[in-house]
Amino acid sequence: MDCPELLKSCRILLVDDEDGFRDALLRRMRKRGVTMDGVASGRAALEWLARESVDVVILDIQLGDMDGRDVLREIRKSGGEDPAVIILSGHAYTDIALDAMRAGASDYLLKPCPVEELLERIETAFEQVLERRAAQ
Repeated sequence: MDCPELLKSCRILLVDDEDGFRDALLRRMRKRGVTMDGVASGRAALEWLARESVDVVILDIQLGDMDGRDVLREIRKSGGEDPAVIILSGHAYTDIALDAMRAGASDYLLKPCPVEELLERIETAFEQVLERRAAQ
């Protein structure tokens, strides 16, 4: 499956401290034509977002330096463009998922997630970002 046409203009940041998972997902997404960068920590993500414009953030909950929900809250507090945030976690805790959604996550997916499903969820989140920006 190639990158959906809409996603060719989408800028995505993957935040995951598992090097093997992050590198493999970056390779698979780039092979499909998706523009995706990756960082290994919450602090690196916040620094990246302070410098770069991003449409969708794929965020792990358990990062080595920060809780992903804290990263999400910081993203929501910061000024500028408001990216969609999709939580991609290896942990299926209902309370964590609900907390993330209340904090402003667009979606919550469990690892491992098929790339095709992730692409569909990114596309939906990006459509919402575009609609929100058009309304402003």
